[in-house]
Amino acid sequence: MQLSNCSSCGKLQLSHSPSLCKDCFRQHLDRTHQVKSYLTKHPHANMMDICRHTGLSLRAVNEVVTRA
Repeated sequence: MQLSNCSSCGKLQLSHSPSLCKDCFRQHLDRTHQVKSYLTKHPHANMMDICRHTGLSLRAVNEVVTRA
């Protein structure tokens, strides 16, 4: 087995797993759910609207959008 680092927090993990560790992956899923839920109710929202209403940073929202 090979080891690698989480692409988000740098935590050491087995390389056969996704690029994110379990904790970061869970956070990513939570953020994704928040963004998806907001966009379902407000389909024409822009990135700044999502940030303002979900409390997520622009970086976090951008990460959700690029990983989706």
